[in-house]
Amino acid sequence: MKNLSINKAWVLLLVFPAAALSVGAAFYQERDEINRSFTLRARTHVDVAAINGSVDIKAIDGDTATVQIERTARSRAEMDCNKIVLQQAAGKLIIASVNEDGCGTIQVAHRMLLTLPRYVDVSVHGVNGPINIGEIEGALRLRGNSGSINLAQSGSGSRMTGNSGSTTIKLQKLDARGLELIGNSGSIKLYVGDELNVDVSVSGLSGRVSSEVPNVRFRKIGAADYFARIGSGGPTINVDGSSGSISLIPYRE
Repeated sequence: MKNLSINKAWVLLLVFPAAALSVGAAFYQERDEINRSFTLRARTHVDVAAINGSVDIKAIDGDTATVQIERTARSRAEMDCNKIVLQQAAGKLIIASVNEDGCGTIQVAHRMLLTLPRYVDVSVHGVNGPINIGEIEGALRLRGNSGSINLAQSGSGSRMTGNSGSTTIKLQKLDARGLELIGNSGSIKLYVGDELNVDVSVSGLSGRVSSEVPNVRFRKIGAADYFARIGSGGPTINVDGSSGSISLIPYRE
């Protein structure tokens, strides 16, 4: 992120009262919050990077996005070494944590809540913590994250690569371009809707496959390759080079 040409963005920092500190954060004496709002058109690309903590994304109708980020640190010096970049330009919104050069090892924790128009595209990478994404209709790109991932739906032609942690995806529909899960480490649970018609192709798996969906079973077609057809088949969920179990589970509200 240091190579990005980024204009300085002013943010409002609100210091929380000491009484708001939780027991688990007792050693994180410094705390502040960033709140911003943006107007985003459909297909705007939202890029989230290098967040040390949880990322929760809520999808809404309309064109107003809100960004709320809570930061905690052991000292003001560590807090000052960590910057949150917010930049909107050329059809893109960048939200990133950047550590200043020369600060050494610092420990700043984040908690991020984004409210985004549902028709934006979203990329999340370099996050160390759980990621929860609501019903975003645009493309989702998740790569190089460490922590559990929970998607309320698969998005449009989405791709998830090199993530470490369990992945849960609710599938009531699937875009014609399918869904790619490549080189991920951790269990993958796909919650399948009653009306879903898709193919599931698994290759190079280090782990096991299972299905609880009625009349759907994985067929072994290679040493570590499997195939399953859900309903009458259709767009493909492609799982390649993953380590961990893959489960098909009936979707229930």
